[in-house]
Amino acid sequence: MALPYTPLSLGRRIHEIHTRIVWCLLAGGVVLAGLVATDAQGVGFVQALQTWVQVLLLLAALATLGWGGRLLLQGSAASAFLGCPLWVCSAVVLGGFAVVLALPLRWSEPGSLPALWLELAVNILLSISLLIVSIELSSSSRRHRPGTALGASPWLRLQSHRAVLTALAALALGAAVVAQGLVDLEGVRRFLVPLAMLVCCAWVAMQSRHFAGQSGRWTVLRISAALAVGAMAMLLGAGTRWALLVEQAAWSYALSVLALVLIMASLRHSLVDWASSHPARLQGEEWLEQAPIGVVRVDGTGAIVHANRTQLDWLGVPSLVDQPWTEALAPSLRGQAPDWLARLRAGQSLAFEQSIETPQGLRHFQTDILVAPQGRDAHAFMLLSHDVSMQKLMVGRVQEQQSQLVSLVSAIPDLVVLKGADGRFLHCNQAFERLVGLTHAQIIGRTTSDLGLQARMPSDWETDLRARNANTPVVYEETLQFADNGYQGRFEITKSAIRAANGEVTGLLCISRDLAERSRARKEIERLEFFDVLTGLPNRRMLMDRLEWSIIACQQRGTYAALLFIDLDNFKDLNDSLGHQKGDRLLCEVGKRLIASVRSGDVVARFGGDEFVVLVENLGAERAQAEAHVRAVVEHVITRFKQPFALDGQSHHSTPSIGVTVFGDHESLTVQELLKRADLAMYEAKSAGRNTQRFFDPQMQAIVNARANLENDLRQAIHDGELQVYYQPVMNGSGSLVGAEALVRWRHPARGLVMPIEFIDLAEQTGLIVELGNFVMRTACQQLALWAASASTQGLTMSVNVSPRQFHNQGFVDEVLGIVAQTGANARRLKLELTENLLLGDVNETVNRMRQLKEHGVGFSLDDFGVGYSSLAYLKRLPLDQLKIDRSFVSDVLSDVSDAVIVRTILALAQSLELEVVAEGVENSEQVDFLVSNGCKRFQGFHFGRPVPIGEFERLHSFPSCRPA
Repeated sequence: MALPYTPLSLGRRIHEIHTRIVWCLLAGGVVLAGLVATDAQGVGFVQALQTWVQVLLLLAALATLGWGGRLLLQGSAASAFLGCPLWVCSAVVLGGFAVVLALPLRWSEPGSLPALWLELAVNILLSISLLIVSIELSSSSRRHRPGTALGASPWLRLQSHRAVLTALAALALGAAVVAQGLVDLEGVRRFLVPLAMLVCCAWVAMQSRHFAGQSGRWTVLRISAALAVGAMAMLLGAGTRWALLVEQAAWSYALSVLALVLIMASLRHSLVDWASSHPARLQGEEWLEQAPIGVVRVDGTGAIVHANRTQLDWLGVPSLVDQPWTEALAPSLRGQAPDWLARLRAGQSLAFEQSIETPQGLRHFQTDILVAPQGRDAHAFMLLSHDVSMQKLMVGRVQEQQSQLVSLVSAIPDLVVLKGADGRFLHCNQAFERLVGLTHAQIIGRTTSDLGLQARMPSDWETDLRARNANTPVVYEETLQFADNGYQGRFEITKSAIRAANGEVTGLLCISRDLAERSRARKEIERLEFFDVLTGLPNRRMLMDRLEWSIIACQQRGTYAALLFIDLDNFKDLNDSLGHQKGDRLLCEVGKRLIASVRSGDVVARFGGDEFVVLVENLGAERAQAEAHVRAVVEHVITRFKQPFALDGQSHHSTPSIGVTVFGDHESLTVQELLKRADLAMYEAKSAGRNTQRFFDPQMQAIVNARANLENDLRQAIHDGELQVYYQPVMNGSGSLVGAEALVRWRHPARGLVMPIEFIDLAEQTGLIVELGNFVMRTACQQLALWAASASTQGLTMSVNVSPRQFHNQGFVDEVLGIVAQTGANARRLKLELTENLLLGDVNETVNRMRQLKEHGVGFSLDDFGVGYSSLAYLKRLPLDQLKIDRSFVSDVLSDVSDAVIVRTILALAQSLELEVVAEGVENSEQVDFLVSNGCKRFQGFHFGRPVPIGEFERLHSFPSCRPA
């Protein structure tokens, strides 16, 4: 994006280069001062360094004074587009005072009263300059925001010679008077002045956030940093030579920043003035037509008046005259043209990079837009573009190649050497440097003989000769000893000749690889392949191999073995409370304790996470005997776990859940089947309360299989449309129908009608409840829309149950509103029934979703009220319309005093909260009478009707069929 040009526009990269140069100059001064210092106390060093810093300060002050004055003279010209900024005046005055301070005059010696006066004046002017620069940038930032005026503050831009002279005199006189008033006040000078400077820096730093997108921000931040350093030196140095030295260095840096900005602004002024005063050269001269830059001149209306041949060739058009100036911009930037045009008319310039699709392909251009008045057309401007495509391509390729080369060489652990045809070293990596004990600079350009390496590399010359004459790489082994640490090892050395296109040998590439390292790597690979990295126990792969071998051995010998699947109880709590490091420590200790709990020939393996597997073999030929033996092993393991584990000084108790399966004799089982059996038994132990064991029972597998079959059947049922929606009436006290509740039923082709109690929990656990719930929601809304078409049924409501998983599913609100919109149902007649365990999640998120649906008219009912998480505080927060008393209270309301009291309490509570109440499970008229007498007005239960399909529902309640034809 293009940013407005101001004299303060100086990129971060330029500032970084400038800062490095200043640091180099200061470092050079330190070195020079150290060379010329003669005394042992360091006084001469400080004096020499202070002289060097004063020279830098004088140069920076002279540059600021000279280039600032030049910019003021340029700004006073009639054709100048910047005027005379006030900050330039303050910089000129600051430069003048700094020149006087830096000159080697007798009355400006450090510590003298005139010198203190000058130091105060410089600090005051530097603070004032920083504030004016910050205000200038803030003003510029506000002017370029959309919808704001473009005029600059008149006191920031001085438009006449008188105003400039007045500003210079006022700044100089003001600084002198204030400094004179403070020079005798030592406490104010030493403490309040630097504190005020720090406050100034802090304010400027806070203001800089508002113009973070402007390149002038770096100017402000660096001057502010220099001023802060000087203030800290004044506070902490207490007038010492070192404090004055740091303060002068800070002045030098700040003034050099100002000088750099002034130089760049003055040069830009010169370019614009030249372009404005030589329009004929820009438009008519032959050299410009053939110049490698694109030039486009635009009049004040935004129409192109001239484009040189280079620009036309780039765009592939014969002419641009009388075309809108945006034709010279990339299409992606044309939307910003109105804003840019307004900025140009306000006297600003722009610089940006653009990419344009040309007949030669995509090309990149650096474009500057400069204000260039033509005669009476004060708003004319021109675009200067130069092609930077090749530079971008070359820079990218060079950087990529350098990165690849550095990465390649640094990543190779072997000794790498490149020699020329004459045997001289051209390149080597750090490993070879360590071998010979020499630096890279000492090696390059010399031969093995020059370096005296014949004893360290005895075969080098002979093998070089063989490699030059061979068509294939020469490979041999040699013992090498490193010079840096004395390491000696056997290396495999490969030498390959590098040949030119004509076959001539131009060099040799030599790579030496440590064979000991290869051997260690092979052993490490084997360890990582078959053993757990954390505990050192056999891993899953080794266990599988050993288990497969054990199955075969049991079949051949007719003996038994057992597999123990061990899972640590509540291991996640340890990780969450004490951290994963303690969790890893526990796993290691568990491995040790398991090894100590079994025989030396048994296998203890880490299966993964907090799961361990123990393979107990050679349990005899009798199954009962084998089971008794392994039961004793398991009980011993559980007993050993009762002892606390020491985790780096902390005591921790952990319990196991163990699943056991015995196998052997002539059973034909696979490894996966055995692991599956042990895993099922382990989960049975978890379900039994943890810290116990369970042996595999075939009935476990039958239950798991039945559950898996039911899940598959349910998925198929949802896909094949085997699910049906039944409707149960909701009545009022007078026996009139007021609504219905939609309930799902599953008509299985083999089992017949399957009730929800058999598959709803499974659907909730597997996630199928979301798809199932959407089906019920859509079907119920379709029926609600059909009822709305008839006068006799349009007042009925429809209740739909929503499970917690469905409610918390991402996109639930949009899904419900989408179904309502697609079916045309009246959202105010739709009521979603939620259960109390929904509140166990994020209550704020629950309330937020309910309110979103409530805004569209959807109502909410709290189902099975009283049997779940009945918190009155949450009940008050939820945007509910209705409570449904659970059938467990209603069924015994006439025989159980407690149930009667609970029902009365719920009714009273609902009345206080202005909530409607529906009593579920009403089965006789006595219950109805009791409920009516206590204020209940809505009822649901077998007394009024069972859930039935829609056809029967409409027939039972004697209203016209509203089903689709």
